[in-house]
Amino acid sequence: MGSEDYKIIKNFISHKEVNDILKWIDTLNNQEFKANHHLAELSKTLNGNSYIFDISQTEYTNYITNFQSVGEVKKDPVPDFIINIIDRISETINLPKEHMFLQAVDMNKGGKIDPHYDASIQGYINYKCNVSVLSEDYNLYVDKTYVPVEQRDLYCFEASLYKHWTNEFNSRRVFLSFGFIVPYNVTGRNENDPRVRLSQRIQKYFQQL
Repeated sequence: MGSEDYKIIKNFISHKEVNDILKWIDTLNNQEFKANHHLAELSKTLNGNSYIFDISQTEYTNYITNFQSVGEVKKDPVPDFIINIIDRISETINLPKEHMFLQAVDMNKGGKIDPHYDASIQGYINYKCNVSVLSEDYNLYVDKTYVPVEQRDLYCFEASLYKHWTNEFNSRRVFLSFGFIVPYNVTGRNENDPRVRLSQRIQKYFQQL
């Protein structure tokens, strides 16, 4: 795996998986912890619900999920079809699964993602692999480029190294954001890489580790 801006795989999930995920999201929306939003500033424009699950429950995922959540971090087992998607992503993109978490997001019409870097940990990259479950076609902006995304696509990028955002959506959007906390060398980087050094400065300023 190289350090290019992003990877995209078209039609990564099946129509059945879309239906299974949407049914699961609907059950989450009906539970008491539905106020669990992503970072407070981002949630102002999210216009929906966000649920964070600590899959690996390691020191690193515990820190990242608690930092990125205002509310309850779920540690309950996720459905088998989610585990199957995680395994497929890991095998396809060649990502270790030792430190990983999931953010499930259900956005209403008018929601958007404001420009931001994801939280990081010294020595590691917060690598995101997002699955578009329900959405109009849209662009994910990653630094100076953009990723054209369609429903059922998988798109992956170094979320702690690149500022990223979306424009406002004209319809409901549901996506799963799988976070893999991986050592620098997994994406071909090291501690002297300019983007890694920028990430470290952001980390020290905002996260106060």
